[in-house]
Amino acid sequence: APPPGAFEIELTILQSSIRFWAPPAKLPVSYVALPYQTLFECLDLNNILQVWYALLMEQKVLLVSSQYSILTVCAEILQSLLFPLKWSHLYVPLLPRVLSPMLDAP
Repeated sequence: APPPGAFEIELTILQSSIRFWAPPAKLPVSYVALPYQTLFECLDLNNILQVWYALLMEQKVLLVSSQYSILTVCAEILQSLLFPLKWSHLYVPLLPRVLSPMLDAP
């Protein structure tokens, strides 16, 4: 593999220029090992885009599911879709019902 940030390719396709490059060493590539298909099986594209937009606008997002394993995976995938940005607020992928009053926190 080329050294991070030192390799770049530029292609011109249909009068559009496309650049590919290795990410900087201190900014690794997003989580590619996550099962992104799971998210698309649970939500349609419109809902995924709405949740992604809400996350970009730093709004609260609550995911609800009866299948806890899928809930956690989808939460991690949505967080990874923010790359290269990072979620800097409270992140609780699975919240027990007893702690639900925590949802009212600012």
